[in-house]
Amino acid sequence: MIRNRMKQFVKQNRIVGVDNYGQPLTTYIGIMTVDVSVSLLSKVLNELDPRYIKATHIGLTLDKSLVQDMKLNGTDETYIIKIVNNDGRYAQLTLELI
Repeated sequence: MIRNRMKQFVKQNRIVGVDNYGQPLTTYIGIMTVDVSVSLLSKVLNELDPRYIKATHIGLTLDKSLVQDMKLNGTDETYIIKIVNNDGRYAQLTLELI
C-alpha cells in the first residue's frame, strides 16, 4: 500500500552563504529524485488570521541519505525535512509544507 502512494520528489541540499552585501543567503541545489509516500499528520489553524494554516506531514521512503533541513520539491508541493528517523525498514520523515 505504501508503494502505491509513492510520488517522485527532487531531493535538494541546503547551501548557506553570504551575498555581495554580507547578508545571509540560503539556496537549494537539486541532487537526485527520490520516491516518498506523504500523508497529513496535523493541521493547525492560525488563531490571529484564519487564512493561514500550518500543516505537518509524515513521509516514508527507502532512501536513508535524507537529513534535516533538506528540501523535497515535487510537482504540486514542496516540503522541508524537520526530523528524520532511519531506525526501521523505511526512513520516517516529519515534513513541513512550504
